[in-house]
Amino acid sequence: LGPLEEAAAAAAGPAAAAQPPPRYLRCLGLALLMLQPSSVPGFGYAYLEMLSHRCFMPRLLMAPGGAGWPLFESLLIGLLQFLEPALRAAELAEPLRLLYKGTLRLLLVLLHDFPEFLCEHQYRLCEVIPPPAIQMRNLILSAFPRNMRLPDPFTPNLKVDLLPEIAAAPRGVP
Repeated sequence: LGPLEEAAAAAAGPAAAAQPPPRYLRCLGLALLMLQPSSVPGFGYAYLEMLSHRCFMPRLLMAPGGAGWPLFESLLIGLLQFLEPALRAAELAEPLRLLYKGTLRLLLVLLHDFPEFLCEHQYRLCEVIPPPAIQMRNLILSAFPRNMRLPDPFTPNLKVDLLPEIAAAPRGVP
């Protein structure tokens, strides 16, 4: 990504170097989508690295109006679909175990930096994760929006039905 990004920034000028145009991110994302690990298994590690790169993932997820979220969801689902057969068997060879650990770390970064993305796309992401991958599923399901304050579960006589947040319907991607 480094040389490609530098070349694009040099061609676009200094003003565009701070934030590449969404078209550039979309082209790169679509190229990654064609090279997803289920199509090109030898590209699995590079795919994960490029997907989680500090110059790609944050810019795609911080695009105005959430314009990059559907593309990033597709890219992440491509990675999870590649891992799905191995996770279903619950026996990972060393290379797949390392890819699984890297995917968990990517999900942790998403949980910390972009919890709203995980909240909005939890249904589609959890569909792809097999039942034996409990830790991965729990990472996605533990996300909550940053502006929400969770109630203390140890509060005596806590009535969940009376919380104001219970009235709001959860947002999800159709």
